[in-house]
Amino acid sequence: MGFDAARHQERIQRVEEHITKEGERIQQHPWREHYHFQAPVGWMNDPHGLIQFNGRFHLFYQYHPFSGKWGTMHWGHAMSDDLIHWEHLPVALAPSEPYDGWDGGGIFTGSAIVHERELLLFYTGCAEDRQVQCLARSKDGVNFVKSDHNPILSEPPKGINPHDFRDPKVWKHGKGWYMVTGVTDGVSNLLEPSSHERNGFGKVCLHHSPDLYNWEFVNYLVESRGELGSMLECPNFFQLDGKWVLMYSPMGLQNRQVIYLTGDFDELTGKFHWTTMGAVDWGFDYYAPQHFQDEQGRNLIMAWIGSWPFMPWCRGQYDTSKLGWYGGITLPRQVSLCSDGKLRSQPASEVEQLRENPRRYGARTIEDNAPFDFEAGDGVHGEILATFDLTESTAEAIGFVLRGSEDQQTLLEFDLRLGEMIFDRTNSGNISAHQRRCLLESASQSQLFVRIFLDSISVEVFTDGGRTTMTNNVFSDPASSNLSVYTRKGRASLRSLQTYGLRSIHSE
Repeated sequence: MGFDAARHQERIQRVEEHITKEGERIQQHPWREHYHFQAPVGWMNDPHGLIQFNGRFHLFYQYHPFSGKWGTMHWGHAMSDDLIHWEHLPVALAPSEPYDGWDGGGIFTGSAIVHERELLLFYTGCAEDRQVQCLARSKDGVNFVKSDHNPILSEPPKGINPHDFRDPKVWKHGKGWYMVTGVTDGVSNLLEPSSHERNGFGKVCLHHSPDLYNWEFVNYLVESRGELGSMLECPNFFQLDGKWVLMYSPMGLQNRQVIYLTGDFDELTGKFHWTTMGAVDWGFDYYAPQHFQDEQGRNLIMAWIGSWPFMPWCRGQYDTSKLGWYGGITLPRQVSLCSDGKLRSQPASEVEQLRENPRRYGARTIEDNAPFDFEAGDGVHGEILATFDLTESTAEAIGFVLRGSEDQQTLLEFDLRLGEMIFDRTNSGNISAHQRRCLLESASQSQLFVRIFLDSISVEVFTDGGRTTMTNNVFSDPASSNLSVYTRKGRASLRSLQTYGLRSIHSE
């Protein structure tokens, strides 16, 4: 099939005109993030195509620019020198061909590589009767031409539902190229609401190619029997610290949004022998992280801050979609493997350039029913670093009140008795007012260290040395900005508390 460049450009231009018309109004809303990336208008979800090309970072993302709800998808595009300050670029890919869903779901998630001085994008075209894998290329990293060979992979393995064959992640290994995709053998159609109730088993499909155009099925990297999910979306497979990591977003596992498996890859059979399983992030609003390696050799991931309306905790009008936009992207995180096979992630150091108004609070004892008030920036946009000496603490729980006011508060609590971290947005202003709990390893250790990033609507939490993270949206009133530390049933020894304001990336 040929590529109609004029039609593609016309569809990109239509998006740019809409952004120009609506962008200024949307940017002024107080819930717009200050230092997390967001699309200028419209709905956004999965980041993908993350890569450093000619020294600059490229971020692509799933994008429906014409409303605050999911629709016919495009590839939004932004570029950065530092992973923090992003320049919005014209849409990289718009649905313009029958194979890439110009009258259906559009262009779905994929990945990017650099090959022969060109930036190549691999993506899923969501055509009317199936999902197919496609290729586009660019010499300048801005203007993309879809391949005349598209689709480069149109048939899933036998027995796989053609409507669940997507999210190609491509990398070079040895003399050839590998591609993983998420597939399922159940009967479903992503364009129908009922499709999210799946009865099949998810798999990660592995293909190999000598030339990026001709792909041969190798094997199923992993196959779920129910324990891994009914659809394994946005798979990433990469080497890390002597092991292999498979990271994906499962459907059918209730509160599990992003899973990682670590182990060994058998290149002869194409099977992944995993030994360790964990959650990349335990929050409500963390989905579809993508891994890439920068020119320094750092292993980095970025993910969507958001939830799908069909997820069990989304009740009614949960988000900002009626305002004409929804979704954001996490701070970049550098990942590594611990000796026990568990994943560790920490915010990339570039975020520290945004710090201002530092405040340091001395060691003190926090008593039950006597919370300690403190400041971090304006209380809405800031960073908190706190260390507690658990050997000198008797409290059953230590907690933070975030985004507090007379009517609203968000609680981040560390239950030392039960060994859990609890994020409670019951009184945050969310219609989706739930708690999210996860294991807290530090509860049985001598010290608890926590790092918290607050933005207009998002909260990113890091603890357990980066082995436990949690990301959530909080739709609180802008005036809800009080911060404090509290305890339950005993005292806590606060060894150090350092806070910063974080500057907006839009005002620099």
